[in-house]
Parts: sequence; C-alpha cells; structure tokens
Amino acid sequence: MLQVLKRLYLKLFKPTQLIVRQDANVKMIVLPSWLQVCLLMIFAAITLWSVNAAIQLHNNNIQLSQGQQNLTQLQAKWQHEKAQLEQTITQQQNTLAQLSQQHNVLESLIDATELAASNSKTDEHSTDKEASPDNDNTFAPQAAKLLLQQQTLNRALGQKYATDIAQIKASIDSVGLQLADSSDAQGGPYFQADLALVEASFINTIDYYTSYAQLSTMIGQLPDTLPVEQEKYYVSSAFGFRKDPITGRRAFHKGIDLAGWHKTDIVAPAAGVVKRAGKNGGYGKFIEIEHANEITTRYGHLHTIKVKKGQQVDKGDVIALMGSTGRSTSTHLHYEVIQGKKHLNPIKIARAFNK
Repeated sequence: MLQVLKRLYLKLFKPTQLIVRQDANVKMIVLPSWLQVCLLMIFAAITLWSVNAAIQLHNNNIQLSQGQQNLTQLQAKWQHEKAQLEQTITQQQNTLAQLSQQHNVLESLIDATELAASNSKTDEHSTDKEASPDNDNTFAPQAAKLLLQQQTLNRALGQKYATDIAQIKASIDSVGLQLADSSDAQGGPYFQADLALVEASFINTIDYYTSYAQLSTMIGQLPDTLPVEQEKYYVSSAFGFRKDPITGRRAFHKGIDLAGWHKTDIVAPAAGVVKRAGKNGGYGKFIEIEHANEITTRYGHLHTIKVKKGQQVDKGDVIALMGSTGRSTSTHLHYEVIQGKKHLNPIKIARAFNK
C-alpha cells in the first residue's frame, strides 16, 4: 500500500523546473515534490476556508433576513396593539366626557331645584366618575353602572318636572289665570349650551326644567297669598253672588271680605307698583297695585294707607292698616284680584298655589 502511494506521489508531484527570464539573465527554479504538496495543501485549505466562509455568510444572511422579517412582524403587531389601545383610550375618554357632561346637567338641575334628597345620589355619581379608568376590565362596568345611575336619576327628575308642570298648569287653569312669558330683569351674554355628548332624554329633562322654572318664576309673581296673616282674619264674605250687607238685595261680590282686628297689618301679596292710593267712593280709603301678567289687586275700607302712588312694593311689605272706611258695616278688608277686566276669586288663587 505504501509503495502504491509512493508511486502515485512521485507520479503526481514530479520535480518541476521553472525558467525565469529577467532582463538578460535566465534563471532556473526547481520546484521539489514536497513544495508542490505544500502549495497544493495551502491552496486546498484556502479553498475550504473560502467555501466555509461563504456558507456561513449565506447562513448569516438568511438569519438576518428572518430576523428582519420577525422584527417587521413585531413592529406591525405593536402598531396594531398601539392603535387598539389608542382607540380604547379614545372611547373611554369619550365615554368619560359624556358621563361628565350628563353628570353636570343632572347636578345643575338638582342644584337649581334644591332637591336635597337627590343631592346624595349626585354625590355618589361624582365618586364613581372620579374612579380611575386605567384598567379596561373595571372601566367598562363602572361606566355602565354610572350611566345607569344617571339615566335612573334623569328619569326621576323628568317625571318630577313633568308632574309639577302639569299641576301648575292645572292650578292656573282652575283659577282662570292667563300667564305670559316675562323677560323682566333678565339678560347677560349668550352662551350656547354644548350638549353634543348628552343623550336626548337628558335634553328633554332640561326642556322640562326650563318650562318648570319659567312657570315657577311666573307663579312667584302672582298674588298667591292673602294680604292678611292667616291667624289674624276670617272670611266674612266670599267671592260671588250674595245679599248686599247694606241694601239686602241680590248682588255680585267681586272680591272677598277679610274681617279682623282694627288696624291689623295688610301686606302686599306680590311685588308690584302702587297705581292708586287714596279715597275711592264706596271703597273708602283705597289702594290699587299693579303686578306682573296684567294682574291688579285692590284693597278697600282701609284705616291707614302706608304707601304712595308710584311706589314699588315687595311681597310681604306692609301697605296699610285694616279699617272700616267707605261703604262698610265693620272693620274688615275688601280685597280684589283682577286680570285684564276679569275679576278672579282670591281664595281659589291662594288655595291653588299653596297646597
């Protein structure tokens, strides 16, 4: 075997002579067999190293490409999750804004009507509203719970306003009053209500409250009480048909008679302006006050007049003392309520708005 390898070695790697010509000189270089073997081995090693390096470079390129693809996928996933998170945050912010605005609507309605029983519920809403929405798993049920509470309170307020409006209108109709919108002592810059995020049912409740507040304002301008303190009078003659106390004949009494002690205080039943103050025939000493909604009140048989023509009076101001001047049989106040040219029953008005 060794002999075969030796012959093969000598056959393949015979000593070789190389002639090198440089200028005029000629040199001969001999390449022995062992040198040829060394050079071949070096060339083979370099070739193997190059092939191995190329393979490793190719593998690295493949890994790099895969890494880039994975990175691209991770970036796309991150962008998707980011978009979802931003959408969730936006939805939560919109929900919070809606709940907050509806809470403010309810709070302003409750404050305006001074409903003490409802204030405690509003405080509970405020606590819920301030809860942190960091955890979406807790935000959604908390928001739903708060919305349900707001809707429940909103329905209760709406029903209350609707009931109160119906009762006020029924009282107005029962006494034959005609009330008109008033713009007295009102004004200020115009700020449009921003209700874009408020549900329609909440806006309906606002409309109910607006109507209720308007009616309440108008009712507050009415002579809805009698001009003598309750414990200081009795009704000696009612409104309507009666037998005249002087002639004994049938007559129509356009007011009521409130009998009481001599010089009992007589107060204005509503704010207004004194149009007449002095003697007036059968009325004796007499006062006439003009109120809102074209309503006029008259006071007759007075002992002392404490106001002057043109004077502004407020509800509860003492305007006169009870007497028996004019066409009168004894100390009492003759009291009339007139709207336009129509006489109204003062007792019915007082009962209608002081239940």
